[in-house]
Amino acid sequence: MVLVLCQMALFPVFAVQPVNPDAWVLPDEEEFLEAPQEYLGDRVETQGIVRETAPIVIHTRTTSGTHRVTILRTSIDPDRGDKIRVYGTPTAPNTIQATNAFVVPPRGRWYAWGISFLAGLWVLARLIRQWTVDRSTLGFQPREEPLSVTELIRTDREESDA
Repeated sequence: MVLVLCQMALFPVFAVQPVNPDAWVLPDEEEFLEAPQEYLGDRVETQGIVRETAPIVIHTRTTSGTHRVTILRTSIDPDRGDKIRVYGTPTAPNTIQATNAFVVPPRGRWYAWGISFLAGLWVLARLIRQWTVDRSTLGFQPREEPLSVTELIRTDREESDA
């Protein structure tokens, strides 16, 4: 149990990948907007909300504030307020020549979060159904007989009445 909690606490630290263009882990707005001269001519990625459409200008947020980035040579035709993701090459500070860009659907994030939440509930139910906590070792032990669904949702009051 302690090991699982430690792993969950350390996950955000180790989930961050360093920039590695060969593995398509590209510098994002945090890197190339803070030091634009270092990334001129390199591949980068960014995302933001469209503020102007001819040329496309997005506002993207970093830890230092909101930045205005101009996107050149893209085939997409977003509307103002759309969220877009862009892969390309910086040609000047705050200007990217796009190699690929797409509009992010607004409900995509909520769909992903909803599916992830349901999957988490399913895993939690399976964990409770098939495992128990051994309090002497603070570890998980498999149940001899997995709980049925009715046993899983039954309250303690109903158990004491039986």
